[in-house]
Amino acid sequence: MASYLLSEDEARMNVNYLASLDFIVSLGFGLIFPLFPVYAENLGAGALEIGLMFSAFVLTRAALSTYFGDLSDRVGRKRLILVGSSLYVVFAILFTFPDTWYGLVLVRGFQGVASAMVWPVSEALVIDSTPSKQRGAAMGKIVMSSNLGFVIGPFAGGGLVMFAKELLNFSEMDSYRFPFYFTALLALAGTILVWLYVTDARTPETKKAKLSLRKIFRPDGAKPESVRNLNVLYLNAMMEGFSFSSIGPLMALFLLWRFELGGEHISLLVGIAMGLGALVAFPSGRLSDKVGRKKLFVVGGSFAFVATILIPTTWSLVLVVLFLGLRSMAFQVASPALRALQADIVPEDVRGRLIGVLESMSALGAVIGAPIGGIIFDHFYGADIGLPGALDGTLVPFAISGALGLAAITLVQVYVRESKG
Repeated sequence: MASYLLSEDEARMNVNYLASLDFIVSLGFGLIFPLFPVYAENLGAGALEIGLMFSAFVLTRAALSTYFGDLSDRVGRKRLILVGSSLYVVFAILFTFPDTWYGLVLVRGFQGVASAMVWPVSEALVIDSTPSKQRGAAMGKIVMSSNLGFVIGPFAGGGLVMFAKELLNFSEMDSYRFPFYFTALLALAGTILVWLYVTDARTPETKKAKLSLRKIFRPDGAKPESVRNLNVLYLNAMMEGFSFSSIGPLMALFLLWRFELGGEHISLLVGIAMGLGALVAFPSGRLSDKVGRKKLFVVGGSFAFVATILIPTTWSLVLVVLFLGLRSMAFQVASPALRALQADIVPEDVRGRLIGVLESMSALGAVIGAPIGGIIFDHFYGADIGLPGALDGTLVPFAISGALGLAAITLVQVYVRESKG
């Protein structure tokens, strides 16, 4: 059994600085995320190709999250987080090099390696540093910080594109490349923060048993109820990963095609929606410590997936932004609660390994969902499928995403029992 290394103050610093890292990295992602589909379209990509770019990222993340989570149990969390955040710097700059959409696919694939090193490992370190009764609040802080980065990022990204176009007289393509350099600088700042202020919370398990499928799905010493809970959470992660990725990467394309918005305007709208979500993440995490994780996850997730289905049902941009905002807020009610629920269920001595498996399952669903979502989006967008009024085939990919997400939530509601400890 690993020994605990941190004082109470050091544990608090870990949570705060890892939340800062999440903010910085998410700010970097937020700078480019809404612009990325427009950037890719200018390089010849359609909905399917944009889905493939997303899949390239989550494929490498799915393949390596479990491995890096397990490795962090054996060599320590901080070391892997430092390497991964350093790689973010390199890959952000590399995004400015390709002049074809398939060049972006290659860089996105390598970026997934960095993500597999940072996200599941930093989450495991936050859990290491936090008592069970405070995990909802800690996860809420992490989710809130990440969301704030995504909120500010689109505004900053749109502003940077406009600055490059209007004041620097950059070409359209060079204007879309401009924010990637700021993403690299932000990732460098995050790396320095981790190096200076973050500490491993437990000694590594250098003699831990070899990773195997049996130990993933049935950890040694786990009670039957814990095994069932864990496996249902794996399935939920895969189904939700599919649901998110089948429509999420294409949301900017939907706004572009239906409302003929520019990349900078899409960035602003996405920033507004994410801002609404950021307002509720931390208080909802604290609330989950008091009223229960599963209850908030089920309520928030259900509202979020219903809002997903409603997005393409109107041609009013105001209503679409409203649905996007409600979707974001509901997801941020559900997310801290789910992550705290997972933390309570995962056995302590294999925490990095199994948090990595949960990330891998989610990413595996996303690998499958992104290209399928792109195919469905391309095929049904604007098509007449016999629906009344202004409704058309654009509803189909959104309805599939929402229905699958609701099914995943139902599995958790029916089969997972929450720990009372």
